[in-house]
Amino acid sequence: MWTRVDVGLRDHRKVRRLARELKIEQAHALGLVVNFWLFALNNWGHGFLDRDPEEIAHACVWTGDAEYLTSCLIDCGFIDVMGDRNALRIHDWDNYGGKYIKQVERNRDRAAAWREEKKERAEDAKQISKNLDMNFSDLVEKKSL
Repeated sequence: MWTRVDVGLRDHRKVRRLARELKIEQAHALGLVVNFWLFALNNWGHGFLDRDPEEIAHACVWTGDAEYLTSCLIDCGFIDVMGDRNALRIHDWDNYGGKYIKQVERNRDRAAAWREEKKERAEDAKQISKNLDMNFSDLVEKKSL
């Protein structure tokens, strides 16, 4: 599985701000964000996540203060807080990760349809073969060959 990372992310203001807030190198902040998105693709395909700082820190491969990281991701605009303050959503997920998830689902459906068609063709081929064997046997018995 793969995903696209836009070249503009490297110097994006949100990544620079995250680095400043966490007092880490910009490359480290970039890695946190990319790890977060990769984890999200495999685990939060819909883009919604519970307010679970430990899980978010795990997603980012962050060993520091999980609460502080989550706050920084929210403050920097990588995570949006939903109305009830308990639910979180990855910012603009439908425009990025959501598109990827939809493509994966389309590919899965297309592959399932192909497998079903292949199965039906195999059944048709068996039936044709069976009919040919029966017709051949009839011809032999009648000594028509």
